[in-house]
Amino acid sequence: MYLRILNFKFPNELAKKSVIALTRNTTQDQFKNGLLMRLHADVSQNISVAVLLWRSKKDFEEVYNVFGSKFIAEMKELGTIVTINEGPAEVDKAKEIDYSKFNEL
Repeated sequence: MYLRILNFKFPNELAKKSVIALTRNTTQDQFKNGLLMRLHADVSQNISVAVLLWRSKKDFEEVYNVFGSKFIAEMKELGTIVTINEGPAEVDKAKEIDYSKFNEL
């Protein structure tokens, strides 16, 4: 599996709302192409973090070529500072996990 962590620092509330809406819209297409899970957290008034878990680096790269570079460019146009960390991931989950409380797109 492959993990990407995106840190967004927004210049204002409008940019923040725009980025969150855009990520939810693109996530639906990404789920069809190898994205397994997306986690989002507002860690302060102007900072959000998105964690994306991909089936493989190859799947991520294929989707990035279609969606990712455009997405990052749009974020920068809004004045958002984007910091990205990524790498191979090992994932463990509890046997008893209840996915019914997760949003489904």
